[in-house]
Amino acid sequence: MSVRLSEDDSAFLAQLELEGAVTSSDKVRGLIRLARLRHQRPETFAGALAASHETLGPALRTVREAEQTTDRRSGVVIGLLTAVEEFLALSLSTPAEMAAADEGAMLRHEARLVDCAARMTEQMLRWAVTPSAPAYDPGVVARRLQALNDLMTLITSATSPIASK
Repeated sequence: MSVRLSEDDSAFLAQLELEGAVTSSDKVRGLIRLARLRHQRPETFAGALAASHETLGPALRTVREAEQTTDRRSGVVIGLLTAVEEFLALSLSTPAEMAAADEGAMLRHEARLVDCAARMTEQMLRWAVTPSAPAYDPGVVARRLQALNDLMTLITSATSPIASK
């Protein structure tokens, strides 16, 4: 197959970094693979996770390379990107999970989403109760969670035995 590219497209292809792609042909095949992943719905969570990893891999790789260059680390950035990767995989697997409209599958899928959100929230709260979060800016989590603390106080008072009387 032969393809004619504009100068802009050719320059884009030359600068494009795709995992394992070195030549222009490798990159075109990689782009086709990515387009296929976006077009086809994953049939399993494993397939959705592979697509999610393919999508977010460049972001994680760039963060890790920047951290290596600057000798600074952020467990917060890596942790949140990892949580996003799982959320994306769960989201991509939704059509396959819901295709049969089976109540059991719907309940399991919902529970998986809630579990993922709860684990991320728990991690954020753990980072907030330490004097400094493992982040580029040690106060970034604590500053943001003050509003959540106010909300949790309201929830606690609304669910206490006195409030229910």
